[in-house]
Amino acid sequence: MKNVTIFLLVLACGAALVTGLASQFNEMIQMSTVTFTLANFTNYGCHCGAGTQGFPVDAIDRCCHSHDCCYNKAEMFGCNPSTLSYRFYPQRDKIKCVKSRDRCEKLVCECDQKAASCFRKHLFAYNLQFKNHPANNCRAQRPFC
Repeated sequence: MKNVTIFLLVLACGAALVTGLASQFNEMIQMSTVTFTLANFTNYGCHCGAGTQGFPVDAIDRCCHSHDCCYNKAEMFGCNPSTLSYRFYPQRDKIKCVKSRDRCEKLVCECDQKAASCFRKHLFAYNLQFKNHPANNCRAQRPFC
């Protein structure tokens, strides 16, 4: 019974709507990686943060490039990822988006979920030398989405 109570508490907290959309992505990253936050991936490499350009420097940067591509796809469907709220919850070692009838909510949640999962998968590749990576080092051609 105690395990069921703990599970329901975690599920309720995880599915609670978090306001401030970057905070939703931040919470997903924390749930996925345990020790990292969105701040660890902001201004990392050539694609994590604003003004992405060039070729990704490593697997983490490729996660960010894919996330940018995913947001671009959502925008093509008329969604605005920067203003959209969604709900999600932890399930074992994964993050799940709460099923929604709203296409944009579903798309944006899945973009963030995939990026958080990608960060977790490639956490071993995180390299502090790429934090605050100078933009002038990102000159190679940006890969297509």
